[in-house]
Amino acid sequence: MATSKSKAPKKKAAAPKAKAKPKPKAKAATKPKPKAKAKAAAKASPPPAKKAASPAKKAGTKAATAPPPPPRATGKVLSRKFMFGLSEAIKSAVEPMVRQVKGREVVDLAVSGDATFEIDKVAEKALLNYLKGQRAPVAYYSEDSGYSTFSGEAPKHLLVVDPIDGTRAAMNGFEGCVVAIASTRIIERPTMADVDTACVTEIVGDRTFYAERGKGTRIYVDGKSKKPKISENTDLETMSWSMTVPGRPASLIFPTVGQLIDVSSLKGGFFACNSTSFSLTRLLTEQLDACVDFASRYMKEIPDLVRDTFINAGRGNVMGIAPYDMAAALLLAEEAGCVVTDAYGKGFEDVLLLDSSENNHQSLIAASNKKLHGTLLKVVDTRIQQYVDAMHRAKG
Repeated sequence: MATSKSKAPKKKAAAPKAKAKPKPKAKAATKPKPKAKAKAAAKASPPPAKKAASPAKKAGTKAATAPPPPPRATGKVLSRKFMFGLSEAIKSAVEPMVRQVKGREVVDLAVSGDATFEIDKVAEKALLNYLKGQRAPVAYYSEDSGYSTFSGEAPKHLLVVDPIDGTRAAMNGFEGCVVAIASTRIIERPTMADVDTACVTEIVGDRTFYAERGKGTRIYVDGKSKKPKISENTDLETMSWSMTVPGRPASLIFPTVGQLIDVSSLKGGFFACNSTSFSLTRLLTEQLDACVDFASRYMKEIPDLVRDTFINAGRGNVMGIAPYDMAAALLLAEEAGCVVTDAYGKGFEDVLLLDSSENNHQSLIAASNKKLHGTLLKVVDTRIQQYVDAMHRAKG
């Protein structure tokens, strides 16, 4: 499933206190968040989002010094048993539809503008039923339901769930679809660095990928686990790779990497994909050497020149990677030793986890090893800069 949510309203910060000496003013302390109401499935607003920082103009360029990150949450992580149970509940509900090629009907539009299909509704219902049945002290965030709670007691954990990542593959019976679940403790403004556990389950296949931060990634099949297998390939000509395409303007993204497709598609392999989580987990099975999604970099650099193109491709909305699209798979890939950054070469540690707005759309360059990642980053950066310069010249 792709893309953005509407922004949560920002809280007003208290005015900073005056200082005797001309030192930089400290940020005002955030007011404590009121306790959620003890009502099943009560909707709540996610923590307020901070304004996204401007990206560096070139790959490898250092961004401006950021304020120190908020303290990370501490305490016991949500259990693997709970994560596996939730993913299996969703899989069990939708797998028959995938295998029978059902659920294609468009029944609604998400806030992002992405189509909501019948199979998405079935997955969301399975998610809600499982959480209600468990009565665990958790809150959750998903594309269709936003931020919700399910327990009479204050939630201790936050689930970020994409019940079907790769809906278009699922509704057409293809294997490129997964259930993606990330978990963190309840804190005021969680970032990607606060994700402490991740679980991605294949809907058609038999594998479940699981990671805890700092403890590595394991792949489970029939209760048995093994380590991921990562490619060491660094040759572009034999590289197997994917690019995420739904709602991205083809007239921009395919010319950007057209030469790379020509180089790799004969002896390696190029795949147009619909699921960021599926693509990232293929790095852990040695099926792919790399995956990319750089479209949103154009929106960050030349929004006035490309916005209409993006809106046309997204049928009225700008589409891109929202944090929930990649939160679980990002932890899996990083814990397995893959190299994952945005299209500027910057990590995702400070990206706000619950901000799915257009301004927080991300780009992606992921590879199974550092050398290949560096090569791809350079290729993509060079080509984007060429297109950006050409568009400026054409306008001027």
